[in-house]
Amino acid sequence: MGPLPQAFDGIRILDFSQVVSGPYAAQLLGNQGAGVVKVEPAHGDQLRKIFKTGSQPADADSAAYELVNRGKRSVAIDLKNPAGRDAILKVAAGCDVLLENFRPGAMARLGLDYEAVRAVRPDIVYCSISGYGQTGPLAGEPAYDGTIQAISGMMANNGHPETGPTRAGFLPVDVPSAFLAAYAIAAALFRRAQTGRGQYIDLAMIDTAILMQLSVFSRVFTDGSGGGLIGNRSTAAVLTADAFPCSDGHIAVSAVTRAQGRTVLELAGLDPDLWDEFDPENPAAPRSQEIADLVCDAFRKRPMREWEARLREAGQSASCVLDAKAVAGLDQMAHRAVFRDDPAANPAAPRTIGGAFVANEDGPEISGGSSAIGADTEAVLAEFGLSGREIEALREAGAIPAAQGP
Repeated sequence: MGPLPQAFDGIRILDFSQVVSGPYAAQLLGNQGAGVVKVEPAHGDQLRKIFKTGSQPADADSAAYELVNRGKRSVAIDLKNPAGRDAILKVAAGCDVLLENFRPGAMARLGLDYEAVRAVRPDIVYCSISGYGQTGPLAGEPAYDGTIQAISGMMANNGHPETGPTRAGFLPVDVPSAFLAAYAIAAALFRRAQTGRGQYIDLAMIDTAILMQLSVFSRVFTDGSGGGLIGNRSTAAVLTADAFPCSDGHIAVSAVTRAQGRTVLELAGLDPDLWDEFDPENPAAPRSQEIADLVCDAFRKRPMREWEARLREAGQSASCVLDAKAVAGLDQMAHRAVFRDDPAANPAAPRTIGGAFVANEDGPEISGGSSAIGADTEAVLAEFGLSGREIEALREAGAIPAAQGP
């Protein structure tokens, strides 16, 4: 018996997107067997040069680019050239999914919007990712992760009152937007298998950011509080769910119920009845602040690893606050193969990130590296039915780069 097919074997994705949200969505589906063709301008996706480190050669792509573009074939083509546009429509006719994250209206100006593609592939699943959606008063505004963090309320809910709103040190909008896009595309493909009909998907990053803040907006619509800067306290706003200073670092504790909180207070050598005296609705009140200070003082007396061991032994959810390098060295990460040796021939970094979940059969597969800009242009065009004469005509028209010498 041969190997089982992956979930999206045979699915072809035409990926026009750049940076993180769109490319990573295509990558997630590619990890499950989909074949992805990346369409780039002659200068390439801008992520090829973003997040580069000083240790990389000047002409190398960034490791971040490789993380979200591995296994894809690259086609470099001028979409503003009518010949290039017509050629890509022929490729689109043979694809199941089209993914783009340009500003709303850009694909229509290129003659590659949903209606144009549906004319050549009626059952296409067409996904557009944008900052604010395809319509509405903000639709035409440019958007990056940091901008959406600000307008969505994320920054206003992240940080300490003493220092003000804080941007997250990672990409809490781009990456979840990729997850949602992959989910939406998978759902549309399942629907198509049942109905034979394609679908247009309008995914807005700001909508993703709102979903990421379910706990905050649940309060907006109940008591109107709208969150606020709470530092490292849990959104549950209880005494024993916080990041506490230790003698050599910090420990994050998530004791959110009364029973859990009383256990933590006892471990800290404090009166467990302090739990009931603390007012989660008014943590800045003098008595609440006094109690919070007592808890912090107790935690400062021991190193974070000792606290972690004692809390876990008592059945509490707790962890030392680790930096990324320490996380990469955890035994649990090795056990689940979260970080793996990069299988690419010439990887941008020696290690890569795995598929994020483990299945008993099939599951995500990390293989290969990213292609150089336009490395697969002629092969892809030929695969989708363009003759050698037509490809040469594209080159003469300036729609694709000149052939490279041996």
